[in-house]
Amino acid sequence: MFRGSPLLGVSVLLLTTCTPLRPEVTLEPGVSLKTYHLVAVGPVTDRSGFPFHYEVGDTLRSHFADELRKNGVRVVPVTTDTTVPVLFVVSSLDRFRSGALTPQLPSAMGTSQCVFSTRLLDGQSGRKLGEIVSSEIVDQEDTPVMTPQALLFTCVRLTADEIHRRIH
Repeated sequence: MFRGSPLLGVSVLLLTTCTPLRPEVTLEPGVSLKTYHLVAVGPVTDRSGFPFHYEVGDTLRSHFADELRKNGVRVVPVTTDTTVPVLFVVSSLDRFRSGALTPQLPSAMGTSQCVFSTRLLDGQSGRKLGEIVSSEIVDQEDTPVMTPQALLFTCVRLTADEIHRRIH
């Protein structure tokens, strides 16, 4: 019999049905992002094949910059000319599936997933520093419906949070 707090039981249930995965970070040998105090957010390419009805790349790029700023990261234009090291990030939405698109048809509900990859480059030399891959998986049958936009923004936020952790 469970004798803990009822809220703890609910928290454990939510953790098992909504699975934000810690981003996978791969840095080139000897690379540290601690010297980068400026970040330039480059283009976001949609490789998901999902039929978005708007330019999802532009939306994700804008949200990515906003999330970095919320974390206290200084975001600069891609064309910044400075002697201070700039971390240049170029991203892609590699996979997207939403089980929340047909809430009126419960049998169509299912697992939602996004995979957001970000290449980390030195802004001055263009040298590849590493990559961050953020994933989010939500079982829509067991949790409240997560909108497609919320799912996308969660993947982007996970990446922004990881960049913040790595440069501070």
